[in-house]
Amino acid sequence: MDEARKWALFGLLAGLSIVLIIYAVQPRVPQSFTTDEKDLKWYTEHDEAIKEASRTGKNVFMVFSASWCPACQKLESETLQNTEVQRRLAEDFIAVKVDVDTSPALSSRYRIYGVPTVIILDPSGNEIGRREGYMSPDELISYLG
Repeated sequence: MDEARKWALFGLLAGLSIVLIIYAVQPRVPQSFTTDEKDLKWYTEHDEAIKEASRTGKNVFMVFSASWCPACQKLESETLQNTEVQRRLAEDFIAVKVDVDTSPALSSRYRIYGVPTVIILDPSGNEIGRREGYMSPDELISYLG
């Protein structure tokens, strides 16, 4: 093999190696966890969510959690990121995330003693359901009815 072909082959292999390395270090999001963000809006303001629920006639899905809570992190990464869960929430609920550490008054108002806790409110803001602890995507979908 002549010198020019060796360099051409070396350049081709080096370029391919760089492409493969870049591809290998890219973060991956499993297909089952991807969603279109515009479909599900997460509220952080309780009163704003209640007003929207009253306007739309939808129930409110509130999840109380904390950054230091392993079960909350699992609920967030495995359950609330699931496409079917997000579809159900977007279609039928006004979704609210509440951090118990930054919203102690709201946590007290709803008697949150452990996290994660999911509370369902009717469009008027009356509690109609509560579940404490981690739920898998299937468990949450079943709970939502």
